[in-house]
Amino acid sequence: MRVLLASLLLAACATAPQRTPLERVAGCWINRDIGAVTMRWLPESAQPGTLHGTRIDYSQSGAARHGRYTLEPSGEGFALCELDSEGATAVSCWQVAAGEGGSLEGGRAFIDAHGDRLRIAVLGAGAERLIFQGRRDGCD
Repeated sequence: MRVLLASLLLAACATAPQRTPLERVAGCWINRDIGAVTMRWLPESAQPGTLHGTRIDYSQSGAARHGRYTLEPSGEGFALCELDSEGATAVSCWQVAAGEGGSLEGGRAFIDAHGDRLRIAVLGAGAERLIFQGRRDGCD
């Protein structure tokens, strides 16, 4: 009986639906390692099903630096796009990696979100580019 119950529980865990990248990153995040870096992923009212991300680097030397991003459905997956300083035009876009396969040509965005930790990086022909790494924070 216990073996049957354990098998059923294991099967239920294995078939649980994966959360989408939108569900994994939505909300507010912070990294307090040196100064502070925040990342907020909030719904885009003009584009339902899209999150708008704002990264602010409050460095200890000088003015805060801003970065703007979108995360949206694209083809059979999702795309992460870096926007210009006004947040109006995509400068670069990367397909979000799903699973372990796929070409890195043109770059791939990797979103690793577990519990209260988030890491977003882009990997392509060159070195890895870290966009954000931090912990969950409250949106105030």
